[in-house]
Amino acid sequence: MLKQLVLISALAISTISGTAQLVSDSVTMGAGYSNQVFYQLSTGNKTVASATDWDLQFFSSLFSASIRVNSGFDVELYEAASSDTTNFATSTLDTSTLTILRDGYATWETDAFTSQSTGHPNYGWGKYQGLGNLVGFKVYAIKLTSGVFKKIWIKEFKTSGQLTFTVADLDGSNMFSKTLNRASYSTKRHFYYDIENDSVYDSEPLKTEWELVFRKYTDQAGPGFYNVTGALTNHGLAIAQVNNTAISDAKANWNTHTYDSTINIIGYDWKSFNMGTFSWDITDSLSFIMKDYNGDVYQLVFTGTTGAGTGKMYFTKELFSTVSLEENSPVLNVGVFPNPANSFLTINFELENANIPTQIRLMDMNGRQVKSISSNFMSTGVNQINTDISDLNEGVYLLQIIAGNKSITKRVVKQ
Repeated sequence: MLKQLVLISALAISTISGTAQLVSDSVTMGAGYSNQVFYQLSTGNKTVASATDWDLQFFSSLFSASIRVNSGFDVELYEAASSDTTNFATSTLDTSTLTILRDGYATWETDAFTSQSTGHPNYGWGKYQGLGNLVGFKVYAIKLTSGVFKKIWIKEFKTSGQLTFTVADLDGSNMFSKTLNRASYSTKRHFYYDIENDSVYDSEPLKTEWELVFRKYTDQAGPGFYNVTGALTNHGLAIAQVNNTAISDAKANWNTHTYDSTINIIGYDWKSFNMGTFSWDITDSLSFIMKDYNGDVYQLVFTGTTGAGTGKMYFTKELFSTVSLEENSPVLNVGVFPNPANSFLTINFELENANIPTQIRLMDMNGRQVKSISSNFMSTGVNQINTDISDLNEGVYLLQIIAGNKSITKRVVKQ
């Protein structure tokens, strides 16, 4: 679903004039793209982490059932012809028919393990058992980065944060079980696990300290799926791809573009390999406009790549608009959870003055109101409101709390 970025009353927009600076930068992933690099727009900080030493990418959120695989380095997840959990330790997994399950790139949580979810209570690999717990009911075949095939049973996700899975050879030998605590990684978006070495890698920056990750992954190119290398965006960020437009014009008209929160908007196809010259061509008149987690707006233009030799990618970035919340708002300490949310959303906030009428609403990224949550006088101090958003389409929304002539806005993701 495409989303149009708007300038709403809660935000004070300041367009930088005369002080904007064009910065040339690059990231290096190493030979064969052996690393993934997390990049923060505001500071230029680069966090380099190995891309070859993990098989599974877990989510720290206690409300996520998702598990991604390291497809860029040939980890593959398969549904087998018969894959129940009966006699896991003694039976041989039936691999007479294997169906590959793939990660997607609409959101981070469009992943292989939940790709066959039919909706609550069936999450693909597991079913909801009450009290927030998911219990696994299916065994999968998985090919690791080494090329070795194993079988894996995701046994349980608990609301406490504990997740448990069991891995074995296809015939049940060399079996081991592993329990990890997602709560231990609550400051990060994801953490990573290497099955053969039984190792956890806590390699990401903090959740909002990166906007882009440069990595190798599998994506659909035409009718097939191929290993590609490019940039994916962090959770819930809006970005516009501006094609066939002069770079200066794309920036000048930045608030008229169509913005999307799909994580592979930048992706890999800003470059193409020229078989005539055996070099990389960079798409002309292409730029990307995106906000960082501070709300500041940048223009990105990719200018070159060395390919797999050193895995280096070159780009320019320009900060040209800043966004800040109005000061002296009577609304304080706003919290929204879970976020992302599937059905019910809980909103906590503190109000300094109960004599001010307070309106709470959800808007789409075009600025259109999609749900009025409350319009009433509320109590001084902490307030809590629960609302059902199960009827909304998946995507990014803006939660706005208006008290008098002041407001605060939070980004909410509906899954």
